[in-house]
Amino acid sequence: MRRLFILISLMIFLPILHAEIYKWTDSEGNVHFSDKPHPGAEKIDLPPVQTFSPPPTPPPAETMVNPEVAAKTPDYEIAISQPENDATIRNNQGSVSVALEIQPRLNPGDKVQIVFDGTPIGEPQTATVFQLSDINRGAHTLAAQIVGSDGKVISTSETITIYMHRPRVGMVPGTRRTP
Repeated sequence: MRRLFILISLMIFLPILHAEIYKWTDSEGNVHFSDKPHPGAEKIDLPPVQTFSPPPTPPPAETMVNPEVAAKTPDYEIAISQPENDATIRNNQGSVSVALEIQPRLNPGDKVQIVFDGTPIGEPQTATVFQLSDINRGAHTLAAQIVGSDGKVISTSETITIYMHRPRVGMVPGTRRTP
């Protein structure tokens, strides 16, 4: 059906496209144009119709990185500023505050997560200060990582070691177990 419509349209408009144009001036000085010859008219040769052909579109490259995503992912520098590496922490409740320094600031959607003894703790968040509690006695490792909105780790800090000292039952007067 579509081809038939195009064919009929071409048959109707083709003679119009190849018509000759005539120009003449009447007794009052008015210029006239027509497709029919008039006494004293001259034939006009028109230049070809100006057309535009857009340049070919390059095929999409499969290996190209989306520039919007590349611009959103800066090279972060993340470090644990508190506690210091090899710090000894004495706290009866086993609590420790972890403070981070991040350069540049986090992009929207990027979050921070603490890694305690090799295991991510809690959900990633935008805060740069964390409070860990109920940490058992002994040596522990801490690291921080920046997680993108897609859940992938973008950057990780250096791992530090902390030493938690908590009193045990029997060390504090009045906490001895009775047999």
